[in-house]
Amino acid sequence: LLRSWLTGESAAISDRQAADLNADGRLDAADLTLLKRSILEKPEEPCYIHLRDSGITYEGGHITVSGKTAVIDASGTYYIDGSINGGQILVQVPDETADAGTVKLFLSGVTMTNSDAPCIMVENAEKISVNLAADKENTLSDGKDAPADAEAEPAFAVLHAKDDLTVKGEGSLTIHAGAAYGIHCNNDLKLNGGSLNVTTGGFDAVRGRTSVNIKDGTLFIDSEGDGIKSTKGSLSISGGTVQIKSGKDALQSETEMSLTGGTVQACGDRGLRSGGAITLDGCTLLATATDYPCENLGTTAQPSMQTSFVKEWAKNNPIALTDPAGKTVYDLNTLKKYRYAIISAPDLQSGTDYALWAGGIQTEHSGDARFTLSGSAAYTGVNNTDRAPLLYGGLFDQSQVHKVEITMPDAQWQDFLNHSQDEEYYPCDIVIDGEEYKNAGIRTKGHSSNMFVYQAKKDKYSFRIKMDKYDKYQNYHGLTEFCMNNMYSDPSCMRDILCYNAMADLEAYAPVCAYTDMYLNGKLYSFYFLAEQPGTTLGERLATDDDAVLYKAADVGNNYDCTFAPDMALNNFEVKFGTDDDLHHIADVVTAINQVTPQNYQFIEKLIDVPSFLKGFAVNAALCNYDSYNGQMPHNYYVEYNKGKLYYVGWDYNLSLGNFMDYGASVNSDINTGLYQADANRRPMLTKLLAVPEYKALYNDYVKQIVRFYSDPEKTVNGFASLIRSHVQADPRGLFTADQFEKNIAKSPNGLQISGSQQNPWGWMGMMWPGQGGGLFSYGGENVSIVDFMIKRNEVILSTLK
Repeated sequence: LLRSWLTGESAAISDRQAADLNADGRLDAADLTLLKRSILEKPEEPCYIHLRDSGITYEGGHITVSGKTAVIDASGTYYIDGSINGGQILVQVPDETADAGTVKLFLSGVTMTNSDAPCIMVENAEKISVNLAADKENTLSDGKDAPADAEAEPAFAVLHAKDDLTVKGEGSLTIHAGAAYGIHCNNDLKLNGGSLNVTTGGFDAVRGRTSVNIKDGTLFIDSEGDGIKSTKGSLSISGGTVQIKSGKDALQSETEMSLTGGTVQACGDRGLRSGGAITLDGCTLLATATDYPCENLGTTAQPSMQTSFVKEWAKNNPIALTDPAGKTVYDLNTLKKYRYAIISAPDLQSGTDYALWAGGIQTEHSGDARFTLSGSAAYTGVNNTDRAPLLYGGLFDQSQVHKVEITMPDAQWQDFLNHSQDEEYYPCDIVIDGEEYKNAGIRTKGHSSNMFVYQAKKDKYSFRIKMDKYDKYQNYHGLTEFCMNNMYSDPSCMRDILCYNAMADLEAYAPVCAYTDMYLNGKLYSFYFLAEQPGTTLGERLATDDDAVLYKAADVGNNYDCTFAPDMALNNFEVKFGTDDDLHHIADVVTAINQVTPQNYQFIEKLIDVPSFLKGFAVNAALCNYDSYNGQMPHNYYVEYNKGKLYYVGWDYNLSLGNFMDYGASVNSDINTGLYQADANRRPMLTKLLAVPEYKALYNDYVKQIVRFYSDPEKTVNGFASLIRSHVQADPRGLFTADQFEKNIAKSPNGLQISGSQQNPWGWMGMMWPGQGGGLFSYGGENVSIVDFMIKRNEVILSTLK
């Protein structure tokens, strides 16, 4: 009718509005064209492919099935679901000129494994898109492990396209390629959405021949080969989140590379590698490398900085910048070890001085802690010092009691407690001073503190938190491990913190510490002493070179022999950070320290940092920490090998200040030998050093500094008491009463009164159990006021120190 009216063959159209298909108010040839198209072009009917090991079924046309292969021979929309082993989706459009439409594959809950060919193979098609259906998880795999020899290039990728390929959507796709590429495209590859996780064994993860363009979505790559690679053309990232851990180049392009949007963490043996110019404008970038940082990065449009570190940092040591006000303005994690970094973000300011942090530890260059960004800023010799400020230091601010909240299903928590003696990690969610983290690890810890709580059928265990136990890239501002100690034998709740603070005042090596309340599933659980756990983070912050090793003086076989005596078993020390399979640094020191004499001693300074050991021994002796090297059981300390020397690291002071099974008698211990109830012949590190007049004078100076630091014990103790008293009183699982807390910190009218056995009450017989002496757990210190003890100890020291 419309055609007849337009040609004059018909005089009238009853419904002119319906005939005006383009709604322009006129009836003309354009409306006739639209009418013909609407008649001739049928709506596209989607097709469905259902993958099953028992056989592939389908609904719709242009699909043929041969065995476990579904062949698609025309453009259109294809929804795919199900699971199959040894199956394949093969796209093979016979004539892409005649059929120039897009083959649209919608993955809607697909699991495919094929060790002999691509899971999805695009042999011929003008265009193809892989669409990830919303809220659906999909997995493609070659089902193989990485080959021992990855030199020969693989024949295919798990997702392989010989024509243009676009991946998009709102679902997820995981690709595992042990012996193949992850994604390969012969032409233009576009990643425009969805969540992609690509893991490859020995080969590249994502490859495009002509170009690779990333506009949106999230992409995580863990590859032993190159991360993202344009083999003959350009690479551009204009949006999305891209995280790459690569054994070779994280990002590589044959021609130009353009990073103009999104957030990119490119961590590889080499960071950015481009045959052409690199444009960096609008992208938040962290590129790290172990071998070589970058090629062809000239002056950038946005503020940037290239850094070369003195030492190699391990993965999960994030790089952060803080502005002059102390605000964190840049914080991206590292996915593998690194020595070089490129730092850039559009919101950073050229000409502004920033502080640069690695693993939560402040760094510097040439003694300067200021880093100024520009289009071409570069710094070499970047390193931390062993006493650098800490980005996670706020957690150990002693002016407040912190809050650690644990969330775990009640049944799982009960199972956790039932297996407390196993000291195995359990997953939990955690909130630290208001910051939430998912899937951290928690376990019980301690030797006596664990056993005694268990045997008394209590549940105030000491706990160790490992932030990266289940998520290897999780940390708290760089901190990966900390502990919450139950103060099981210390009614004052202060013996630990007083000793750690004495170490800090001497600028000696020791963890940082504070107090915290712990909550479980929204309810107050208990009050704890909070400390940095000796391990990766502590080892890293004390290390200033690549050879650093942190050792624990352990309780191997309960022999407590970390004496450095000639016959000491070397494996009494355990490596907690770094590498020393043969413990040769320990062996070297054992040999050397036993050769020291008052006349021949200076050679020892090449092997140990003498001041650090003297500081540690001075704190032990002045504050009577005899559950350590200076006492009967030479354990409960660490040493760090750094800069070619061994350093003393303090640890575990809860049995100090008259609390170690002597009812306060140690107050009269000999400050000049530094020993108490210990065999001098088996303490060569202490006795040999103090036999040298020069070292003894230095030791005396440290002891005097401790006495000055605690010249008013009552004031010091009252300061902590005012901070923690209400928390001690509110503790629903306190191991001592509030009255016992007050008694243990009060200054007595008659001063320190030594009671009980004073003659080597060693052994478990010296410990009080529930109902004995009023304390839940006591080594005899529950009736020893730490104020009285410190006052008396200062008097003894000042009157006898020689």
